[in-house]
Amino acid sequence: MIRQPGSDDSTPTPEELCARVEGTREELGMEVEEAAGKTADVKEQAQAKAAELKETAQAKGAELKAQAQVKGAELKGQAQVKGAELKGQAQTRAAGAKAQAQVKAAEVLERTPQPVREKAYQVGESARTNVKPLIGFGLAVLAVCVVVSRAGRR
Repeated sequence: MIRQPGSDDSTPTPEELCARVEGTREELGMEVEEAAGKTADVKEQAQAKAAELKETAQAKGAELKAQAQVKGAELKGQAQVKGAELKGQAQTRAAGAKAQAQVKAAEVLERTPQPVREKAYQVGESARTNVKPLIGFGLAVLAVCVVVSRAGRR
């Protein structure tokens, strides 16, 4: 028995098959377009999110930089204040030490007998006016010390 096309309901005709294939193609085309649209949408969302994160990071970086500059200026000011404070303390201590030295010098001068003071003054004046002989004497003393120290090593 030969079957005739279209005589049996369970077997589709070639036209029906073509129509089904065409319908399936259209469905697949729409699904592909929808998937492509979703993919493009996801890509756009990712780019937008990346741009947003970049802007946020730049803003945060600028904020941190500004905070660091403020903190640096604050620390610099504190260091300058502390430096000025320490300089003042050092000057105060130096002035105190100078005053103490002057007091001690005055005390020593008071205790020194007049003839010794006069002789010390004369020696100082003589040293200021006759520098060359004093340097020669100092070099001679140094030479003697070197000779004595070398002789002691032998």
